[in-house]
Parts: sequence; structure tokens; C-alpha cells
Amino acid sequence: MSLFSPQKDSDVFLVFDIGSGSVGGALILTSATHTPTLLYSFRSEIPFQEEATGLRLLSLMLRALSQVVLAIVHEGFEVAGFGSHRPRIQEALISLSAPWVISKTFFLRLRNKEPMLITEDVFTGLLQESEKNAESEDKDIPKGSAQIEQKLIKSVLNGYETSLPYGKLAYEAEFAVLGGFSVPRVTEKITDTITQLLHAKHLTFHSFSLIAFAMLRELYPAEENFLFADISGEQTEISVAKKGVLVETVTFPFGKNHLIRSLKKDTNIPAGGASALFKLYAEDAGTGRLFERTKKLLDTAGKDWQTRFMKTLSDFSGEVFLPKTLFLTADDDVLPIFKKAIASGDVSSFTISSSPFRIIPVQGGTLSPLIRTGTSYSHDPFIEMVSAFANRVRR
Repeated sequence: MSLFSPQKDSDVFLVFDIGSGSVGGALILTSATHTPTLLYSFRSEIPFQEEATGLRLLSLMLRALSQVVLAIVHEGFEVAGFGSHRPRIQEALISLSAPWVISKTFFLRLRNKEPMLITEDVFTGLLQESEKNAESEDKDIPKGSAQIEQKLIKSVLNGYETSLPYGKLAYEAEFAVLGGFSVPRVTEKITDTITQLLHAKHLTFHSFSLIAFAMLRELYPAEENFLFADISGEQTEISVAKKGVLVETVTFPFGKNHLIRSLKKDTNIPAGGASALFKLYAEDAGTGRLFERTKKLLDTAGKDWQTRFMKTLSDFSGEVFLPKTLFLTADDDVLPIFKKAIASGDVSSFTISSSPFRIIPVQGGTLSPLIRTGTSYSHDPFIEMVSAFANRVRR
């Protein structure tokens, strides 16, 4: 007898988390009334490369995705308790991080001398005009990119926020709309890789920045203003939320692999052995010449990353002061290193006070209020966040 016997095939859902350092996938049991359950998850690392060119990184990402799909097919359903009675998977949700996706928030504004009825057609007209201007002015979105999502995240009529703007009269209307754009042909290749063995009929794509924003707002409802930094293999992605709106997301090509390259360059330590050195460095628990050399190299690499991080904060357009709270996601072995680099930076020019950021790591157990996991499960905060989001959008 199966451990889980869902009443509907669509109750069992596939999720994937695709970044620049690894790919994760999971089977979850969704629920309209209860916390969703993570039945099985598997993560495959994208092999480290001395030079991560675009096409090469794409090829390695798709290979890692194939390994995740095979793991779900060959062991995932068995581990989840379905045995030979496998449910038919109808849907899958795929989260994309940099460099596979670009997120942009559009701000729409309407002002009239006489009150105007706000309808869906009025909103669509404003959005089309904004997108038309963006196509000619915005250089951040590569030609040929595909829009994967478009979400209204805030509506304000006559100065008052509302979740139901249509059918109301207003002199002034302001809307914040988050758009996600995948780089050319990536979603097609991902779809082909998943559907070769897992025959989901409906696949949806979302940017991880939107997913993280939505879940952090749910976990920390009192935090309307915050920064979110996601540090992956090749990229660091930073988002800023103000007054409950994700106002901007930017990336720069420095991540965990920058630390590995710094070690390999001067010590010839293989990429697979870097994690142990990261742990020793974070705990300051090593001895000997190799450790002292490693410590100096990682100090320098951390300062290099810190410089790029601070430069990116200074480039946020239109921001006079940034929030003091910063949520941080990164692999467990390097999270303390990047946390230290952020904490030691001078933020006096970005925030109202000169005190350092209040850093909140998003790691194992942080998502426990939003998703249930087994006792033997090894926490994966990225998969947990995507899974909790998938359950919310399916309600």
C-alpha cells in the first residue's frame, strides 16, 4: 500500500530550481487547505569550470537537469511511497535564477482631472505602453528573450493601496508589475529535457527573485523594506523591496565559483576539495601553512566580492537609502564567508544609520512554517521556497 494516496492526480506536483551552480528538483504533495508536503528532492551540481562561457554553462546546466529528472523517475516515486502506483504528473513549476532570467519591475501611473473607472482594459493599455517604451529603452533585456511571467504586485488608487482595483473610480492610479524574461531559447531546452521522461502537460516558469520575495513577505510580514541576496555558483543576484514592492533586481558575475577559482589558482586544490577549506576558514579552525595560505586567499576573494557587492548597491537606480534588513541565500559551505563579507562592509552611504546590515540567512529550517518535510530529509532552502510558492499559486 502506498504511503500517500492523493484523491486527484494533480495533487502531486513537480518543482525545479535552476541556478548557475546547481539544479534541484522535487515531488511535492500540494493542498488547498494544509501545508504542502515535500515528498522527495534531489540536487545535482553543475560541474565547476575554469571559464564559464554562456554556451558551455547552458550545456552543463541541461546535463545537471537531466540527472535530476532521471533521479525523480528512477527513485523519486519509490522514495515518496507510491511504489508501482505512480501518479500522473500534470504540472511542473520551474524557478530560474541568474543568468537564465532577468527580472524587471514596471511602474504604471495614471492621473486625470476627472475620476476614471479603472478596468482591466485601462490597466492593459498602461502596461502595453510601458512595455513598448521598455523595448526601445531597456538594454538589460536581450533581444529574443521570452517573457515567462507578469504579476501585479501592488495597486494604489487615490493614494490608498487596494488588492481589488478594477471597477473603482480614481483620479490617480499606480500599479507595480513584475516581469520575468528568460534568455533566448532556454525555456524550450528546459522543457524538452523535463518532458522527455516526465510527461507533465503544463509547465510554468518563474523568476527566483519573485518566489523569494513572495515567500519572505509571508514569513516576515512586518518586513516591508528589505534586501535579498542570492549567491550561486557563477552569479550574485540582489533584489530590493520597499513598501512591500519588489522595486529592482540586479546581478553581477561573482559567486561561489569565484572563491574556488581563487583557491585553485594559487594552491592547485581541486574544486571538490574546496568545501572542506571553506568550512575550516569559516570556523577559523585550521592550522599549518596551507590553512594560512588559504585564509589569505579567501580574505582577498571575499574583499573582491564585497567590492562588487557594494558597487552594485550604489548603482540601484533612484534609491537614496536602502533597507537595513538583508536576507541571504547561499550554499551552506560558503554562506558564512559571504555573511562575513557583507557584515564587514561600510554601508553608511546606503542606509540612514552607519550600523551594519541586519543579516538573516535563509537556510535549513527557515521555511518550516510553509512546508512539511520528513525527519530524515536534508534541508534544501531553495527547493523548499519554490515548493511553498508552487502550493500558493495552485490554490
